Amino acid sequence: MNTGDNDFIPKKEIYRIRIAKIVDTVMKEDEIFQEELNREKTVEFLIKIMQKFSVEDFLGIDDAELKKRISRLMAWNMLSGLLDDFTPEQKRIFNEAVRGV
Repeated sequence: MNTGDNDFIPKKEIYRIRIAKIVDTVMKEDEIFQEELNREKTVEFLIKIMQKFSVEDFLGIDDAELKKRISRLMAWNMLSGLLDDFTPEQKRIFNEAVRGV
């Protein structure tokens, strides 16, 4: 059995490979993500979040479930980016609308 360095995939790359594949799929399925999100920044954002799981737990998440989680996080990330462009008054109005005030 060869246990050389070439057989080792760095931990971050395990996350990157799987996340990037799903991000590409989600972006193909929904153009709004292509228009509003930067792919590389999105992958990095998701890696930081998913690294809270051990590699074993991360790899244990079913593909469909991981895609659902990533889609939601991408939507949340996109929405938060849009809110950054709001004026303080627009943010107040948005917050009141969300709270139902």
